[in-house]
Amino acid sequence: MRRLTPSLWIRAALTTAAAGCLLTTTSGCSLQKLTADQSASLMAAGSPALNRESDLQFAREAFPASLKTMEVFLLNTPENSELLLLLAQGYSSYAFAFIEGDLEAAQLQGTEEEVQDLTRRAVLHYMRGRTYGFMLLDFEKLRDAALAGDLTRTRELLRNTDKEDVPGLFWSAYGWISAINLSQDNPDMVAALPIVEAIINRVIALDPDYMGGLPHIMMGVYHASRPPMFGGKPEEARKHFEIAMKRHGNANLLAPFMFGRFYAPHSQDRALFNKMMAQVLDAKVEDYPDMRLNNEVARQRARFWTANADEIFFE
Repeated sequence: MRRLTPSLWIRAALTTAAAGCLLTTTSGCSLQKLTADQSASLMAAGSPALNRESDLQFAREAFPASLKTMEVFLLNTPENSELLLLLAQGYSSYAFAFIEGDLEAAQLQGTEEEVQDLTRRAVLHYMRGRTYGFMLLDFEKLRDAALAGDLTRTRELLRNTDKEDVPGLFWSAYGWISAINLSQDNPDMVAALPIVEAIINRVIALDPDYMGGLPHIMMGVYHASRPPMFGGKPEEARKHFEIAMKRHGNANLLAPFMFGRFYAPHSQDRALFNKMMAQVLDAKVEDYPDMRLNNEVARQRARFWTANADEIFFE
């Protein structure tokens, strides 16, 4: 059976949609929803093709079209969990893999206008990821409590979640905390950190190995990226990174990359930084084809920070 590449499965989905539009002129919205649901299943089945992509520029160009196509179908089937998951993951992944990569370069070599524009775009896409994550979670009381900043109520409602809720919880938190990280001058955004931390802790309790250990990696970054006077916990960060490294460090290169990028500068441990970046750069990414795009992103960022290590180390 022929494997669909990203461009082919997007084209196939659009063809299916076009046929559905013709049918709906006589059959009404039920066929329109059916078409959207079938297209969502096609996209979900085809999404590994993008995950296996080794060409970052090709992936960068494929992401926006696929995300907007999915949003078109979502209009006709707004509760489709396959689409909601793809959108929640897709928007946050696009922001991290491509916009934040450009932002890091602009912060060192670009203009203030470029930095502001890329920051705005990254926050926009991360918050879209959060929105779709909460829609996927489909737990309005929890969403409302979290958005209202009610930590006690949020923790209470989180106890009612189970492993099936992990994707919605994770992508809600991932998009939210990533947006906060880029909005340190916005006190309303920063005030939500305890809420997001509670959600991440619940994900770790339910499924710590989700997405190749990303919950532990995310918590490691959370604790390592803040000074202790502002709630940072470097030893807690190291613990989370080491768990992720032990369980997923070979398959998911974001584990060593984030360990080196965030914990090592925090502790000014350049030897650890060099070791982690070398692990990323020397890895055989072809050994884990389903993680290829993820690992190519980690390698690209590792190359950038290896070349610019003097910007984050002072000795």
